[in-house]
Amino acid sequence: MSRALGERADRGVHLVGSVPLASPDEVFRSLSSALGDRLDRLPDGETGPRSDWIVWQYPALSSRPEFEVGPPGEHQFRSLPRLRLRDEAARATLRFEDLGYADAAIASYRTFSHLKRDRVMPRHLRFQVSLPTPLAPVTAFVAPADQAVVEPIYQTALLAELDEILVAIPHDQLAIQWDANFEFAMLGGLVPAWFDDVRAGVVERLLRLARAVPADVQLGFHFCHDHERLHHDRPYDARHMVEVANALSAVISRPLDWLHLPVPPGRLDIAFFEKLAPLALRDETALYLGLVHLGEGDAGVDARITAARRYLRHFGVATACGWGRHRHAEVDELARLHRDATTATHEPAPIAVAFAWPDGFERIPDETWAASPPDPSGLAYDSVAQHSWYANLDPTVVELVDRLRNGDVLVDYSGGTGILIDRLLLRLFDADVGMLIVDSSPKFLRVALEKFRDDRRVGVRLLRYLKEAARLERLDEVLGDGLAARGIDVLACTNAVHLFPDLHDTLGSWCRALRPGGQVLVSSGNIRNPRARASEWILDETVSVVADLAEGIVRSDADYAAYLPLLDDAERTKAHAEFRDQVFLAPRPLGHYLDRFAGAGLVVESVREASITAGVDDWYEFLTAYHGAVLGWVGGTEKIDGAAPTDAAVVDRLRLMRQAMDLLFAKRPTFQACWTYITASKPA
Repeated sequence: MSRALGERADRGVHLVGSVPLASPDEVFRSLSSALGDRLDRLPDGETGPRSDWIVWQYPALSSRPEFEVGPPGEHQFRSLPRLRLRDEAARATLRFEDLGYADAAIASYRTFSHLKRDRVMPRHLRFQVSLPTPLAPVTAFVAPADQAVVEPIYQTALLAELDEILVAIPHDQLAIQWDANFEFAMLGGLVPAWFDDVRAGVVERLLRLARAVPADVQLGFHFCHDHERLHHDRPYDARHMVEVANALSAVISRPLDWLHLPVPPGRLDIAFFEKLAPLALRDETALYLGLVHLGEGDAGVDARITAARRYLRHFGVATACGWGRHRHAEVDELARLHRDATTATHEPAPIAVAFAWPDGFERIPDETWAASPPDPSGLAYDSVAQHSWYANLDPTVVELVDRLRNGDVLVDYSGGTGILIDRLLLRLFDADVGMLIVDSSPKFLRVALEKFRDDRRVGVRLLRYLKEAARLERLDEVLGDGLAARGIDVLACTNAVHLFPDLHDTLGSWCRALRPGGQVLVSSGNIRNPRARASEWILDETVSVVADLAEGIVRSDADYAAYLPLLDDAERTKAHAEFRDQVFLAPRPLGHYLDRFAGAGLVVESVREASITAGVDDWYEFLTAYHGAVLGWVGGTEKIDGAAPTDAAVVDRLRLMRQAMDLLFAKRPTFQACWTYITASKPA
């Protein structure tokens, strides 16, 4: 159906949450293709077990031993029996663990970001996570007598899930929607509330949820029209929704990016739209009206747009609730109805190819290492990208996204398997840049090549060891004439600067390779920063403490009696300690690095620090790859003792390492480490 532009809604399309497709990947691909120029945000479709809104939360409650199944009672939801607390003791012990919302969102965002990286989806889209208000599952599944007790406990768990989402997903890619349903059933007197002033209680709860979302994350509300069963005898109206919306708009201390209101079925419900006239939303708040009803087709949409325009100037369109109540086969028609009812809110903006390597530059050099198969140990090392402390890369990624422009060249110095580049590509949607990974390890570079071989933007260079000069090749020596003449725009060096024995020489090569005004971003968890908190570790310094604690365990635990005589061999013990200190270098003070930057001709612009949470299990897993350096004296090593340890000795070594780490961190799951970030530039 063809409509004139003036007959269409001008604020685009909003998707409430659920979509009856097979997977988040299918939702992202299908709806970004059909509606991408009309959407600001895209949910994952709440597919699989999440397809029936909050029903999947019932097991999260019923599995807790503090609950027992009671009779359904009035106002039951989906014919599920109500849960009641067993006794007074249960009120004191009730806690909720993993609710599943964070796991689902993080997994879906991984798919979302890969599709944006590969330019399958428009780059302006944010990932929308729809969450129920805590009041919803508590009202639906908990016996009325226990709702007041359970709500704050469930709220704590749900906000913890939100915090996980906020840590894992970049804020400039994220939008949070709170789904408010039972609130309006309570305001309409259809469902009893356990708090006296219902309107004040509803507004206070929604404000609390809004304030839990940082200002740099988009925020919206879906106001639902209670559940349909309650409206068979009387139609709902918008009065309570308008009152709550105006209250939120008046007092919320952060932007409210959108509000979704349902519209009842029926061609011309003028009385309903008349009640929307007092809406007093702030300028930044986009209003979406749920006026698309599949059974009424284009004519129904047209009638409701016309009726709404009598009272509202600007709005977008949506369905009254999620698409999950429709069938898979109806998705295309739903998308068409939305598309035909709206104008585009985003111009197609494919990124023009703005970057080209200099003539003669080979992304992949014709060298033996590049043609060899990937090394298993290199592939194993690449798994550290998923370890908790690699959140230390995020500030550098954010800074690179802010600094890089179309046509720039970035060097990831000592970039290893490409962990930084991998993360950057999942955020860098607005610029086309060249990225060169430079490293001295052919096995690590071979893994990077495996990942990025087909990406025209990514090149690799190996720093060879020059025996006659007794040094590694310098950066400016491996760029090639064309790239060296052009110069590089930004150099990033993460988690490696402490490893360079001749820092002045290395930094000098960086300065020569940079264009005038080019920038250097360095980060490290092994710099002794005077501003570090007393509770924060330098990551590698934990290793010597683990070694000392392990020695104490061997001296006191009969299980390790076989290794006790080895501790009396002072010369051998010293040799193992020296080897450990070669692998895990003693940290140097921040001033050492700042002096070397200045000596190399680089101007330090800023020094920052961040407290990074490291998982003890993750750090243990990482150290197991270096167990010969950490506790090589247990069972011996070929390098020091001329013979490899037995399998039994390695088992003892790893068990001892774990015991020492449990002592060090008092069996806590995490510890804090200080990371230092230095930004410098070459004078223009």
